[in-house]
Amino acid sequence: MNQIQKIFAVICIAAVPFLGSCGKDDPVGCSYLTEVQNEADALTTALTTYSNDPSIANCNAYKDAYQDYLDALDEHNGCVLVGEQAAYQDAIDQAQAALDALQC
Repeated sequence: MNQIQKIFAVICIAAVPFLGSCGKDDPVGCSYLTEVQNEADALTTALTTYSNDPSIANCNAYKDAYQDYLDALDEHNGCVLVGEQAAYQDAIDQAQAALDALQC
């Protein structure tokens, strides 16, 4: 279970610079904090549930919530500054690989 929590922590830490990177020079309408908040909340809830009861059903629910979160981040890649796009996509790709490696 600690591995899952570590993966989630890494994803959250890696995402923080990108979540707040939208400024006045960024495309109009960028708001990671509001656009991805529902998915982040659902992921946190699913992780907590899975941590308390590591059943197959809870694992699958966690994986689904994690995938939804990554999809939401990917949908908002237009908010990323040009110089940060490669790092942003790399963080998403690493998170996807970690998710794909998770066995329920």
